[in-house]
Amino acid sequence: MLYKKVMLELKSRIDSEEFAIGDTLSTEKELMAYYAVSRITIRKAIEELVKLGLVEKRQGAGSTVIGKTMIGSMLNLKSTSEYLIDTGAKIEYKICEFTLMDADDELAEILEITPGEKVYFIRRFKLINGAASVYEDSYMPMSLYPKMNVMSMEGSKYHYLEKELGFVIDGAFQDFEAIIPDKHMCDILGVSAKQPLIQILSIGKLADGRIFEYTKIVSKPETITYKHYLKR
Repeated sequence: MLYKKVMLELKSRIDSEEFAIGDTLSTEKELMAYYAVSRITIRKAIEELVKLGLVEKRQGAGSTVIGKTMIGSMLNLKSTSEYLIDTGAKIEYKICEFTLMDADDELAEILEITPGEKVYFIRRFKLINGAASVYEDSYMPMSLYPKMNVMSMEGSKYHYLEKELGFVIDGAFQDFEAIIPDKHMCDILGVSAKQPLIQILSIGKLADGRIFEYTKIVSKPETITYKHYLKR
């Protein structure tokens, strides 16, 4: 579809140094001339950028850049909020589910606990500039978090662990796999069930060797990408 092509080209320009947060895109008339397309095509392209949380339409002021695609490096372990700290983007956390469950054999092995031990299951998603961008399922041993509640997870997880609990995070083992999103994931992220997504399986480790989480992270590809430079 033509408007998708225009949207992707505009998105690439927004993510480059051509635009800064707060800049205004060219007028509809200028964009029509630049891309040699109709007004309807330009409007549809802009609407897609609005849905991605990259652009905001303001009455009488055109379309303003309010965000850029988050690029995560695989060299350092960072939270989403840490990646976004210099972009001016707004991040919100929404909790879908917060329950206690018994660890089965597989989960107990991953978390290095005894089968049957209580584990918090937290399902939440993150909005970047109002656009649902990250879908996250976390499993965290209750023994490490005797006072955890829903509000504990309504912000940066790493901030809670390091600043409020005083934990020292060493790092995480991470694997990547392709998945087909289920209905709930499609509804939240606004993606097609036919579109494979990349899921990160992350096992977080504290400096004292304890496993503090097992998290499955799925990001909307248009809003978050991961890049890594491999040295030969």
